[in-house]
Amino acid sequence: MLSFATEFPVASERTTSDFLRAMMTWISGSPHTGLSAEMLRELPQKEEVHVENGNEKVQSLVASSPDVDLAGIRYSRHDDDLEWLTTVVFSRTSSDAWVGIRVECESQHAAARLPSAKKPVVVRTVLESLGGAADGPLSISNKAHFLTNTDIELAAKLIRGDAGCRLPIVYVSARFQGGYILDVDRLAAELSGMAHVVVEPNRSFSVRLQLEVDSENVYGGTIGIYWPEGGGRRVFFLGGDYSTPGHLARAIKDEVRAALLNRRPIARCTWAYVRETASRQAIQSLKASGSKEIDDYVKTFDQEIEAKNQRLEDAEREIQRLRNELRVHEARAGTASGGLLRLGRERDLYPNEVLSILLEVIEDAAMRVPQDSRRQHVLTALLETNRLDDNPLEGRREKLKKLLRGMSTIDAKMRRELEDMGFSISEDGKHFKVVFQGDDRYTYTLPKSGSDWRGGLNAASDIARLLF
Repeated sequence: MLSFATEFPVASERTTSDFLRAMMTWISGSPHTGLSAEMLRELPQKEEVHVENGNEKVQSLVASSPDVDLAGIRYSRHDDDLEWLTTVVFSRTSSDAWVGIRVECESQHAAARLPSAKKPVVVRTVLESLGGAADGPLSISNKAHFLTNTDIELAAKLIRGDAGCRLPIVYVSARFQGGYILDVDRLAAELSGMAHVVVEPNRSFSVRLQLEVDSENVYGGTIGIYWPEGGGRRVFFLGGDYSTPGHLARAIKDEVRAALLNRRPIARCTWAYVRETASRQAIQSLKASGSKEIDDYVKTFDQEIEAKNQRLEDAEREIQRLRNELRVHEARAGTASGGLLRLGRERDLYPNEVLSILLEVIEDAAMRVPQDSRRQHVLTALLETNRLDDNPLEGRREKLKKLLRGMSTIDAKMRRELEDMGFSISEDGKHFKVVFQGDDRYTYTLPKSGSDWRGGLNAASDIARLLF
């Protein structure tokens, strides 16, 4: 079973020999191998090498054509009841160089459990040895890409999927009060070779970007994964299913890995392509030498046919996967009347805000229409289909009342908790000026010293009634 897959560009001046030396470093440097660098010394020296040692096998292959230089390596290892196969292919043309990595794990019997998938060490080895190159306007790196205030056009292209990147974009938006909900450099290191981590500079950048991408950008600390060529997005935010930044980061990594598994590989970065090119190269050599040895011809043609059949099988599997995916989307579409609403100029000021408002309005309307009427049935169906496990409106109303109940002034602890809710606080004479999510339409004043214990609760009720 395929457990990991990715392709990314590397420095174009690197050669097949550089690549194979990097593979020697990767294999011999593993604490789990019995293969030494001496056992693998022939990898960069010969066009085809086979090495076997105990439960480990290594096969390398080098091939070329007028358009491309290729090198591939297959490393298999038996561990207890599991068989691991890692395939790494280097492909260089006159304009660029790419590396494709695929890891498969098969169980020897049904009772064995497959381990959870992780990014293999070979990704880091390739990047350290060969260096990352440009993928569209971004470079392959283990560091986050920090946008500046002048990068609106670049950000818009990344979100729309027309920036020319092959790797997905993990877009980290700025929180309303500044900063980010997780360690962006750590996330970038963990996703290096799999995705670009792009970080916006501030909240005002997000507001400007909204106009450029028709509100498709995530905002307010939310993280979005955007797929190349307009393939859609997936949104992640702290809370709900992801209670900590660590949980959130793991979910993002799992989503990227799963998407890359289902993606069709670049043809020139596959083992089948290397084998096919090597067979074609051998045929040309036989023809050029005037060889009449039929057995050599037959063997070489058989290898080429086998490689082509492998590519055909891969293509058929991809077609079937796409058909299944299309059926799922068609089934979902068949249960809906299309997009019911467009948000217009308003959008969520916190996750699920607009949906929560609509659900409360629908719930109220469902109780006002005639019993067993068509309207009641439609409204009830909408409520049941879209109901949230947690109502963020109710939760925020209660939290605000708890914070402001008995308030005499806004101390440092209360300020932090209000800021966590999305309020910014400044002093204005004898009052505090409180603005929700940086939107001046939602500005309130609170006294610096309350007259009685009911003042804070009344203020909380007034603000909650207008906001939540």
